[in-house]
Amino acid sequence: MNKSLTLAANAIPHVGGQGLNLSHMLAGLGQDFALEVFCRGDCSAAPTRVVPSSFFAEQVLTLPVIRRLRGWQHYFSERHFDRYVASRLRRTDVFQGATGQCALSLAKAKALGCRTVVDVVTTHVDDGICQLSPEFAYFGLRPEFHPPQIARIRREFGLADLIRVMSPHAQATFLARGFDARRVVVVPPIIDVNEFPQAQFEAGKFRISFVGMLELVKGFHYLIEAFDGLPAPGAELVLWGAPGSRPVNRFLRRHLAANPAIQMRPVSVRAVGYGAVYGQSHVLVLPSLADGFGLVVPEAMACGVPVIVSRNAGSSALVVDGENGFIVPPRDPGAIRERLLWLYEHRGRLREMGQAARQAASRLTLDNFREHYLPALRALCC
Repeated sequence: MNKSLTLAANAIPHVGGQGLNLSHMLAGLGQDFALEVFCRGDCSAAPTRVVPSSFFAEQVLTLPVIRRLRGWQHYFSERHFDRYVASRLRRTDVFQGATGQCALSLAKAKALGCRTVVDVVTTHVDDGICQLSPEFAYFGLRPEFHPPQIARIRREFGLADLIRVMSPHAQATFLARGFDARRVVVVPPIIDVNEFPQAQFEAGKFRISFVGMLELVKGFHYLIEAFDGLPAPGAELVLWGAPGSRPVNRFLRRHLAANPAIQMRPVSVRAVGYGAVYGQSHVLVLPSLADGFGLVVPEAMACGVPVIVSRNAGSSALVVDGENGFIVPPRDPGAIRERLLWLYEHRGRLREMGQAARQAASRLTLDNFREHYLPALRALCC
């Protein structure tokens, strides 16, 4: 008889990064565990408890003055989710919660005699603080992490028997802070390359794409700086995403007004279609400052698109420098510009590099996910 495993994630399956991650968990673990799920939307893959929104979130957090305080919005939404799960959690062999939203649930699971896992799609919280504090100060923004949230996440790490991360880079941010490597398991995400159409590399133009929320953690502003100085007639930069704050929006408006070759398209990639986004790109750039993985990178690679990725993004593990893309230091617009210019001047290499990229992405299979995760989970249950 299969062991029981309860998953909790403040997300809707297959919607957004957390939702995709939850879908990967359901697909990868359903054969070997009797699953139960707490989440924010219906799920046909396992018995599910849909966690409703709180009255506070619906009534207070929608006020205009509060909407701008995104860190507090996340804090109260995740606290409500955690309380709901903790109050209804039953005995299970393994309980897995998502970081930032499971401190009470993990404590309840421990009291019930469950083994505990925290699923971390980012780097260690202290790494994020270290990397982003200068950026928030420069833009005049309040830090998105605040003391109660930081304390809750650190408490979760202490309560977890096992910590799942998505990349060796993310794991390294834990090991650098004294965590035992046996407690921190690397489990990459799942990509089905058959879902992704191949890039066309249309002649006569050179499209550079950035995909994701236009947030400082993604380092998009360093890409804009790199592009502004790029001596490449006919090149264009398309930002597939929307700004998350007023100062960032003002920054974008200034640069878009000054350079008509930069476009912002605040749309969902999945709604527009992979072919319209990655399939029309010549290169994808993700210059993240602190990123547990960055799923847009293997998505672009699955479409046969070379990538330029910061070494602070976990998905840089997929990149063989000069073969299927390039790895650059964080906060280095000069390095980004140099690699963009090389690709612009060697467009005959794009298809070859793109095929190598697709081959690298094709290793992120369901079987690969299971091979990385199941031994660690089974060891917990022994």
